[in-house]
Amino acid sequence: MSLNPLVAAVGGLVVVLSLWVADHSVQVKKQAQQESASLADDLEVQKAHVAGLAIALRDQSAIRTVLSEMNTRLNQTQSTLAGQTAHINRSLAELKRSDEQITAYLASPVPGALGLRYARTETTDPVEYRAGAAGVRADLVPTAGSAGSDR
Repeated sequence: MSLNPLVAAVGGLVVVLSLWVADHSVQVKKQAQQESASLADDLEVQKAHVAGLAIALRDQSAIRTVLSEMNTRLNQTQSTLAGQTAHINRSLAELKRSDEQITAYLASPVPGALGLRYARTETTDPVEYRAGAAGVRADLVPTAGSAGSDR
């Protein structure tokens, strides 16, 4: 009979351990379900976050495309402006040279042969000029307001 109390004690211990394991497995199962529900909620939050990031990336891509087009147009405009500036600078340099040549020409005296070729007695002879025989008027150039009416 000495085995019976030992068997009973071992049997009792097995029953207690079985109950503890069962209780522990229920607690672990409940904890796993709670963690699973929490992870599912976190997953939904992450899905929403990923969707927001996808929208932001799509918008960023559209903005990059627009900025790239703007950069292309800006480069074209800069190129056009550089060409126009070079053309204007060449024109100004030519105009300065022309002005210098004209100034030098106008500063020189009129050649005698050229002056005689276009000479009119109405304007070169003081007697005829004062008499007014040539019909030279003092207001030979019309005013700005009457230019259209004289023609």
